[in-house]
Amino acid sequence: MEFDKRRFLQALLDAPEEKPFLEPPEHSEYLQKQVFDKLTAGEEFRWLDLDWDAFDLRHVTPARYAQMYERTHCGWLQGVNHLLHDVPAASLNEKRFF
Repeated sequence: MEFDKRRFLQALLDAPEEKPFLEPPEHSEYLQKQVFDKLTAGEEFRWLDLDWDAFDLRHVTPARYAQMYERTHCGWLQGVNHLLHDVPAASLNEKRFF
């Protein structure tokens, strides 16, 4: 149960790159023309006429959603870290963590 610094550093180097959970929001010309422009002009819009394959989640993601997600993600990490501080240290005789 000895800490091997070289092995730890190699594990860090071998770890896959963290990918963002959310794609950055993008403007959708389809939604602009087929939905928002019609609604702005006071025209009738039918949800049944919407082509759901013409846009992705990134086209309907609110601009500040990534910041809210990051704040929530960090909050969960801080909570788990706080709970781990309350876990008693591993017994060296039993050679196990919990």
